[in-house]
Amino acid sequence: MKKSIIGAVVLGATVALAIPAMAIDVTPYGAIRVGTWYTASTYYNPTTGASLHDSDFSLDLQGDSLIGIRVKEGEYSGVAELGAYNPKNRGAGVELRMLFGDWNFGEGKLRVGYLPSPYVFRSEQAFDADGGFNGYGSLFDGRYAQIKVSMNNGFYVALMKQAPGLTKGVVNSTTNAGGAYANTPYNGTATTYAATNTDYDTFMPKTVAGYEGKSGFASYGGGVAGNFYKVTNTVANVETSSDDIFSLMGYAHTTIDLKPVELKFHVYGGQNLGDLMSNGAATAGSYYSGKKNSYTYGGFGQVGYIVSDKVKIYSGVSYEANKNDTYIKDDNKMAAFANLQYIVTKNFKIVPEVSFLNDLESSTGTKEPRVYAAGAKWEMSF
Repeated sequence: MKKSIIGAVVLGATVALAIPAMAIDVTPYGAIRVGTWYTASTYYNPTTGASLHDSDFSLDLQGDSLIGIRVKEGEYSGVAELGAYNPKNRGAGVELRMLFGDWNFGEGKLRVGYLPSPYVFRSEQAFDADGGFNGYGSLFDGRYAQIKVSMNNGFYVALMKQAPGLTKGVVNSTTNAGGAYANTPYNGTATTYAATNTDYDTFMPKTVAGYEGKSGFASYGGGVAGNFYKVTNTVANVETSSDDIFSLMGYAHTTIDLKPVELKFHVYGGQNLGDLMSNGAATAGSYYSGKKNSYTYGGFGQVGYIVSDKVKIYSGVSYEANKNDTYIKDDNKMAAFANLQYIVTKNFKIVPEVSFLNDLESSTGTKEPRVYAAGAKWEMSF
């Protein structure tokens, strides 16, 4: 399958370039990124509070290294983008990062395909494959199939694939344990009978509506997102629980360009955000649990200073708080970074950085990991 995807992208680009009569514009692009990091981590025993420490040097290809093509023919255009393996999951191989088409119908644009969620807004943090505060105050939650209409006046609506119960979701009131779709084909409808089963029923796409605008030195945006599904648990052919899970979120962001200073802010809040985003980086306390909703708020602030055409400096701090009355403690986390982007040439830059990730305390009141990182990202783009 992966070889087929790669072959299709290469074949499509070759054919488009070889037949000028088709009047298709094809633009290849890419970015190769390697990270060199010293990390010092502290981990805690959830029962005794005893700690372990780990220090390492790593040199590896970043998972956001990519190669892609942009294609345009009249009012239609498209993007196909492949990414490198994720160093944390090499077995998954090459990743399909984006594959979508746009139709410019004059008053707006219709987009159909696979790409990140519209509410993604990230910082300049480079550590952890350009993490950008992912899971620590930004809303990056992966990539999903979607249909999006964006109007020229800035308003947009997106209908997206649901993926409830992914990773560590605490999504049912009986076992407090989640899990990805089990025994389900493409349409999400189970076809294998099991006397003991967790059943996810979805009724609508994840829906996002928002606005993006610009005025003078400021660009800004915001919107709302919602999701609904049902989880039913059956044990020995007897239904033991049934939960209706509603997820709602509001978000807003802005970038203020006061050359040479740039400010960037992002805030969000809502109910059951872990279930809304099905995010592997989501905090356990952000999921529906024990017949109770979770409530989350978070965001980040970043300041940048453009020293010259070759040197840019950025620093930022983020925070996220999650509350659910099922737990004895709020489940919070924070992060901070400072880096310098040195643009050696048009196509090559180095980003030395120091970063700090702190998961603070868990929902059960135990200390969670702290990670200090110092190193650099090395990037060649074309």
